[in-house]
Amino acid sequence: MPAEWLKTQPTNRNFLTPIGFKLNLELFDGVDFFCQSINLPDISMPFTSVPTRFRDFPIVPGGGLEFGDLRINFIVDEDLHNYMSVHNWIKTNAGANEMTVGDPEYSNGQLFILTSNFNTNRIIDFEKLFPISITDLSFDATNNDVEYLTASVTFKFVDYTFRNKNFKPLWNLMTWELSLIMLDQNGKQIQE
Repeated sequence: MPAEWLKTQPTNRNFLTPIGFKLNLELFDGVDFFCQSINLPDISMPFTSVPTRFRDFPIVPGGGLEFGDLRINFIVDEDLHNYMSVHNWIKTNAGANEMTVGDPEYSNGQLFILTSNFNTNRIIDFEKLFPISITDLSFDATNNDVEYLTASVTFKFVDYTFRNKNFKPLWNLMTWELSLIMLDQNGKQIQE
């Protein structure tokens, strides 16, 4: 009988590098090109506690998902083009100068996760992105070195999907593969 530990070894021993990413946004010109850092937002599921006499038991109520914020830090270009694209979107869609607000224009975006050889490995596809805040720009004449100004923008979004390098959703592929695995009453896989 062959050793079982050999089958459980990882097929890819390369670690995920924090500098291996590329960002693509449909709106907000220049923010993606000058992007310095981005976070993959957290995801959480609310739960319910069922009280008993001894302790509370957490159960899954099926109450939906909650996503964290998508934060992007970028270098501001000399013409303020990328900064103003976000700034103007917020002012226009917040109704800062009008009493009525029309339908907002959402952006889609993709975060390309790169391999250690800087080839696309995974794509995180964000749906209906919209900015909710952008940081201030602090000008300071007392700096001895030139430190280029950066800004941070916070986005909300409807959903995100993990995709492979061919842009096929990984969630559906995993669900399909898992649905083909059948187990017997002892928990062993049934071969078909």
